[in-house]
Order: sequence, then C-alpha cells, then structure tokens
Amino acid sequence: MTYADPPFLLVVDDDPSVLLLVDVLAEKMGFRVKAVSNGLHALEHLRDGLQPSVILLDIMMERIDGLTFMNHLREMPALQDTPVVAMSTPAVLERYGSRLQVSGTLLKPLTSATLSDALAKYR
Repeated sequence: MTYADPPFLLVVDDDPSVLLLVDVLAEKMGFRVKAVSNGLHALEHLRDGLQPSVILLDIMMERIDGLTFMNHLREMPALQDTPVVAMSTPAVLERYGSRLQVSGTLLKPLTSATLSDALAKYR
C-alpha cells in the first residue's frame, strides 16, 4: 500500500510569530510546510523548482508586497494554477480586492479555526 505525499504549503509572511503559528498548526493539519520571511525569497524558491500545493501569502510585507508577488507568480507558467490564499487585515484585503486574483482570503489575526477553514480544501 502506498500513501500520497502530504500537501505542501508555502507560507510567506514577514512576521516570525505568524510563520511559527502557521507552521505548527498546518503541520497538525497534515501539511508539509515551508515558511519564508519575504516575497523575494519565496519567488527564488519557486523559480528554483519549489512546487507547493497552496501558497499562504501575507499581503503587506516589506520589499515586495502581495500584489507584486502575485504579478511575478503569474509569469511562471508551471505555477499559474497554484492556489494562493491571501492573508491580511479586513481593510487591506478590501483595498486590494479583486486585483489580487487569489483563491481565498484569511483574516488576521489568525486562529486555528480560521486557518483550518482556509486550508481545508487543499488537504
């Protein structure tokens, strides 16, 4: 009998406490997790061949924000269909709105329940 590999989550956030929280909770949900502290590092990993099942993306980060990250991601043919869940405050998500073109949203501050709901369909 063989088992499928667990889904692979790439989480991108410049807040170390969010990275740790998502890492711990998502692993308990059955994900393999790669936590990255900024969008530039995440793009480097993706360009180097990282193939996540889903990306959890903070919208407000230094150096490269979520909208810029999404623009670069759309230029990578192998990753264009990768689901992205945007996470931020209600005001930021409302401000960026449909320009993000993401699969879902997750409001900050995160809780175990909201994270579980946001990632449930990717397990």
